[in-house]
Amino acid sequence: HPPLQMSLVPTPLNELQSILAIRSPTGDQYVTYLGRTPRERFDSLFEGAAIAFLGSMFSYFVSFVIGQFLATILGTIFVFWPILAPEFKAYQRNWELCGGRDLIDVWMDDDEDDG
Repeated sequence: HPPLQMSLVPTPLNELQSILAIRSPTGDQYVTYLGRTPRERFDSLFEGAAIAFLGSMFSYFVSFVIGQFLATILGTIFVFWPILAPEFKAYQRNWELCGGRDLIDVWMDDDEDDG
């Protein structure tokens, strides 16, 4: 195959921020996590319900070891996991996309920052 003739063109920061979800998750990310087909929605619902149920049972049994206060906090996290999971997973994807670094505007000169 002949090599492709391509070049990378840097994108200005304001355009890049409109394309990428950097800070908080978007509605599209929630929809993607919850599923687009009925099977994906069922799997997502089943996963959330299973984690909530098994996690609450786990926190009940752990309450005898670590105490009721910590087990209540842990159980609350497990019960609300179906609501929290899309948020956490979207934050994780956004973090992996940027590698934990802030976006840098390639068109901005370093001298402009100083003055």
